[in-house]
Amino acid sequence: MPEIVLTEEQARVLAQSTTAVLIRGPSGVPVGLIDPREAAVIEEARRRLRGEQRGISGPAVQAHLTALQQEWDRTGGFDETHMLTFLAKLRAEGGHG
Repeated sequence: MPEIVLTEEQARVLAQSTTAVLIRGPSGVPVGLIDPREAAVIEEARRRLRGEQRGISGPAVQAHLTALQQEWDRTGGFDETHMLTFLAKLRAEGGHG
């Protein structure tokens, strides 16, 4: 894949941007956009694919959601603290997530 290496100044502008950056060619004609937020998402996906960060399987997510719904129904609702405590207990008991 072809690549372009940014100058120090270009890299600084991109790193400090919180929105998309318009890229122009030498004549000033726009050639594309780089969104640093998208780059971060892509890098995170690549890191996960390399196995550097453990993911959660679809069935494990579904099991958590089902258990949370059952707990909600049982208790009539709960706050974030209860949810986090419940999920920690669930993981400790079942080894999920």
